Amino acid sequence: MEWTRLLTPKRLGRDDQGGKAGHTSFERDFDRVLFSRPFRRLQDKTQVFPMPVNDHIHNRMTHSLEVASVGRSLGKRAGYAVLERHPELCDYNAADLGDIVAAACLMHDLGNPPFGHAGEDAIGAWFREADGRGALAEMSAAERSDLCHFEGNAQTFRIVSRLENHPGQGGMQLTHATLAAVVKYPQPSSERKVRAGVAHKKFNYFQAESALFAEVADAVGLRSVAPGVWLRHPLAWLVEAADDICFHILDAEDGYLLGLFGYEEIRALFDPLAGGEPPMTDERASVGWLRAKAIGKLVDECVATFLAAEDALLGDGLGDGLARPLADQIPSAAALARVGTQSRARCYKAPEVLRVELAGYRVLGELLGLFVPAALSGGVTTREAKVLDLLPAAVRAGATPYARALAVTDYVAGMTDGFAVRTYRELTGAALPEITGRHRGRMTTY
Repeated sequence: MEWTRLLTPKRLGRDDQGGKAGHTSFERDFDRVLFSRPFRRLQDKTQVFPMPVNDHIHNRMTHSLEVASVGRSLGKRAGYAVLERHPELCDYNAADLGDIVAAACLMHDLGNPPFGHAGEDAIGAWFREADGRGALAEMSAAERSDLCHFEGNAQTFRIVSRLENHPGQGGMQLTHATLAAVVKYPQPSSERKVRAGVAHKKFNYFQAESALFAEVADAVGLRSVAPGVWLRHPLAWLVEAADDICFHILDAEDGYLLGLFGYEEIRALFDPLAGGEPPMTDERASVGWLRAKAIGKLVDECVATFLAAEDALLGDGLGDGLARPLADQIPSAAALARVGTQSRARCYKAPEVLRVELAGYRVLGELLGLFVPAALSGGVTTREAKVLDLLPAAVRAGATPYARALAVTDYVAGMTDGFAVRTYRELTGAALPEITGRHRGRMTTY
């Protein structure tokens, strides 16, 4: 792979690059994501702790903003060395690489459904049960696989490349470079877990977007390893590293703020990464200082590891064998892993988290059980016809059962946590909807 193609500013869905002088193509990518409706919805989507009362706890929006900040540092720092090594990139600057990584980080969770990763599993589990009953029989095996293994990463690519802003005309019309950088798993659902390596454990595009992803892969010159399967864009490794750094460190800090870690416990986890004594006496401020120092050290090490592996990441025959993320290869990998282990035990498995996640299975399962049969039948019964009238027009417009089912998952995955719960309560009769009039009524989330 060649950096001159990997950094192309050409856009999906349009020939011209557009914009004003002094505002680069990659800066415009960041702005388009930041001001989008899917990004705004992240303020009411779970990171780890669903619907937290403490205002300092991360939701998907604050997580994404912080990942984008770390990603910009990683991309820009790596960019200086990449440009020095490759004089043919004279039309670019280090900030361009930083902006690509930052924009990709900002959008990396746009496809996550309500209730975090539990929501992903809830959607896939519902479709697997439906498939077992033969409800998806009219779909191909690849189409059924998309639904039965629903993946937020693939939903992200679908949102930005198809659904948002310019439906059917490139979506947000982002640059090919940014679109490729957000893809950690450049393959379809039918290829998940077929090959070794972190880039092949999940998938990043549905069958509906296969042609769009092939267009992006061709535009940036991703190396093909099998039909429909490519190596990652090198900057995708930095996007992954930014996310890994943030969710390890900041999820643990959230656990401390909620009292799941004591001060000495969090210090014991952060000290090996921070490498210094906090200059303040206030405990919360000290944890913030330790967090900042730890992130700084992890950024330094991830940049160094990325630059050492550049030839392999560009695909000289070694890239496809990189089995571990950058954050697992740095000198501080063991210390970072300890933070993750403790976060999983204290935070992800906290009773209050598990209770809400289990409720999420019920909420999303009930909604899908109401919406999908109506979409697949076309509204045969009076009840199903009423359900269809509630759903977006794209559900009725779908030409195939697969297209209609995907339109339903677009709607459900696009819901915020709060909207999903309200819709569930209203449609199951647990709480009747208020009749407020259209000029005062609540806005939907999609």
